[in-house]
Amino acid sequence: MNDLWLPQTVNSIEPSASWVTVFVANTFALLLFGLQHSIMARPYFKSWLTRFIDPSIERSTYVLATAVAIAGMCYLWVPFGSVIWQVESEMGVYVIRGIAVFGWLFLFLATFMLNHFELLGLRQTFDPLQGKAAPVAAFKTAGFYKIVRHPIQTGILIGVWAIPVSTASHVVFAAGISAYIFIGLYFEEQDLIKEFGDTYLDYMQRVKRVVPFIV
Repeated sequence: MNDLWLPQTVNSIEPSASWVTVFVANTFALLLFGLQHSIMARPYFKSWLTRFIDPSIERSTYVLATAVAIAGMCYLWVPFGSVIWQVESEMGVYVIRGIAVFGWLFLFLATFMLNHFELLGLRQTFDPLQGKAAPVAAFKTAGFYKIVRHPIQTGILIGVWAIPVSTASHVVFAAGISAYIFIGLYFEEQDLIKEFGDTYLDYMQRVKRVVPFIV
């Protein structure tokens, strides 16, 4: 995504494909991730899914499906278009690369400020195997969660936009991911309000969603 180490990315300059191919393939790629990530996160889908699998592996199943959807989205994406912006200064390139690294590191650290292994569904799967009770959902606002309500998404937004050379393909991809983040967070927060009630409503009043002091 940040054009490092990979032979082809969404930002690659490729021989022009037909606009029909570009539109169909890239729309499907974004929907593949967006629909999977949103639908599988909703309580009604979780209730349906746990009719067929043990509830202890529901979260890990969701995480695995998300990884497959992300891989599929990147594989199916058809690069297109010319360069929109390009930073010529070597120092500028290093600064922007540094911002991107900060974004991805921000995301990674945020996962540990709740419970990294619970987020990935590993704790829910392995605790029952060891005779421990399944973890109960608790409202936590540690670390970055005191600054923004969704630091993982903040890290993604920084990471996908902080790039020194961008084609039209990358702009559309990053815009699609950004749009999904804000649409997905709306539905996620509706679920959180139902789960935590006034506690979460108060949190929404005190802490911005993804950008400190702004939004």
